[in-house]
Amino acid sequence: MRTLLAFVAVACIAAIVDCQCAFAFDQHGDQSQLVHVDAELVVDTNMKSGELLVTAKIQDGYHIYAMKQAKPFLATQISVDQSSGVSVSGEFVAQTPAKRHHEPELNLELWEHEGQVQWRAPVVIQDERDANNLKVSGCVFAQACSSEGCSSPAKYQFVTRVTDEVTSSLSVKHPASSRSSQNSSQQPHDEVVTANSESYNELALDFSQIDVQANAANSAPLMVILSMALLAGFILNFMPCVLPVIGLKVMAFAQQAGDSRTRVFALNLSYALGIISFFIVLATMAVFLGMGWGQQFSSVTFNIVLASVVFMFALSFLGVWEIPIPGFVGTGGANDLAQKEGAGGAFSKGVLTTVLATPCSGPLLGAALTWAVTQPPILTYLVFVCVGLGMASPYLLLGAFPSLLTMIPKPGNWMITFKQVMGLMMLATVVYVLSFIPIPYVLPMVAFMVALLAACWWIGRVPMTAGWDTQGSAWVQAGAFALVVGFVSFGGLHRIMESRFQHAVDRELASRRLTVDGSNVASGHSVASTRDNTELSWQPYSHAALMQHTGEGKTVLVDFTADWCLTCKANEAIALNTSSTKRFIEANDIVTLKADKTQDAPEVDELLLRLGNKSRSIPFYAIFPARRPNKPILLDGLFASPEPILSALEKGGPSQRIVQQRDRRFSR
Repeated sequence: MRTLLAFVAVACIAAIVDCQCAFAFDQHGDQSQLVHVDAELVVDTNMKSGELLVTAKIQDGYHIYAMKQAKPFLATQISVDQSSGVSVSGEFVAQTPAKRHHEPELNLELWEHEGQVQWRAPVVIQDERDANNLKVSGCVFAQACSSEGCSSPAKYQFVTRVTDEVTSSLSVKHPASSRSSQNSSQQPHDEVVTANSESYNELALDFSQIDVQANAANSAPLMVILSMALLAGFILNFMPCVLPVIGLKVMAFAQQAGDSRTRVFALNLSYALGIISFFIVLATMAVFLGMGWGQQFSSVTFNIVLASVVFMFALSFLGVWEIPIPGFVGTGGANDLAQKEGAGGAFSKGVLTTVLATPCSGPLLGAALTWAVTQPPILTYLVFVCVGLGMASPYLLLGAFPSLLTMIPKPGNWMITFKQVMGLMMLATVVYVLSFIPIPYVLPMVAFMVALLAACWWIGRVPMTAGWDTQGSAWVQAGAFALVVGFVSFGGLHRIMESRFQHAVDRELASRRLTVDGSNVASGHSVASTRDNTELSWQPYSHAALMQHTGEGKTVLVDFTADWCLTCKANEAIALNTSSTKRFIEANDIVTLKADKTQDAPEVDELLLRLGNKSRSIPFYAIFPARRPNKPILLDGLFASPEPILSALEKGGPSQRIVQQRDRRFSR
């Protein structure tokens, strides 16, 4: 009964977050004088398809933000009324490039449109609709800003009817032309601007022509792939993500000392089945949803639910309440802690271990999963199960040879301290999850965790010997309290914090612009940057930015990363944001783009697929050489030094400007 109530509580948490995360911005008044929006629908009546062109004319002195931003809450959004009989079948692509604006003290890279900007998106007409009588309506949600400050975000409505013109092509073209880059900032994003050098006019980046060298794993025999998967799973046990739960398993091993061989093997088999079962879930997500390794952490809902569950586990380890899974953890003294682990507790620990392992990646894992997701479903499941077996192998070994458990101290008072330390590590895991969820959700999450603390405390007050009526009443009361606080936190409080955060950023941006344009800079004082002197000058990734820089004859490094990816952060500290890497990149005029998967990023996923990373696992790195951008150099895995990145960058070569400078020096 209590186990069922626990799972119902977790489901309620997911329902609260899923509902409240769907809240949209509200319109803040009529500001049509700042931005005027028009639209045009061009269709091919024979093909039941067409293009929707949305144009925004921005008042002089003002700008709006591009649709792709490192800070998504600033991004312009376009929505179309689906009831009009027209559905948008692709992304809106700006035909006018956005201008980059860097805020050094805030360490923000912003992309802005001034004057006029037009977006295009392919559309599909519903079969039952007459294309000649269509009327499409929608709105552009944008915030108009000037050097003096920003207005409130507003929705700019548009309505259009189908035109008589028939479009011949709905795709955005990227021709390999030899246009001059004399004024590349004024070229539309669907044109590749190449450099003023014949050697750079030979090739322009074309996403459909990217030539990726086949991964050796793709042609490897099945047994080699399965061996790689087993070894990759074994290595996951040593990743920092899983240490809190591995510690609990150590305590369980102490409990098993002296048990029969059959019981020890059965419990470790339950733990292994918990690990493998979640890998089967991950395989199902990969086969049917196309989700890559760790991609669930891009969901705000998943992260909030995970943080809530881990927080409740931590409270149990610290003695606030007892998890209603027999044998998962005791809450009393040494005698209670020595109670035998149950099969349900072992299975649950296995599931939790695997969930916490997914933010980490290790050697061989990316290659094995990339091969797996390109195969028939049966092979995909087989590889994922092998990764799970590899991760579970140490526990199956200990179960088969229980004599190895004699190295672990006998149950005693040390287990109380050990369990509490594991509880503190669980709380550290919660802090880690809070570090990469959107900032406006942090305070609502803290408020909700306080409610969970109160709910768990209320449940923990009821003795385990109490009747089902008493225990059930405590669960219902605690659950109702947590639900109410959850709705308030992720509803009203979230919207308040979102508005406050946005206004704070607006004030800071306005202040920095006034400082830059004002007398302080004119008199010789500059605005100091908070960026560490070894950190690379990262720009947010977009298809348009990549095409623009490669079209200008520049070598481009793309870092596929996420705030939840610990391996990515380790690589950034060890190999990327180092003095040697920075000196090399600056000396060779190499552009660095950060493809951030912290939140859902369709453009980033699309590029990963085009680069052959079918599992979309990270960390992953692509270097687009200036002379051959269609033949990128790819790297992945964990780096022990900057050497792999530096070697790849040296192979990619410098940007055109550096080559021309060297040529001029040699010609003198």
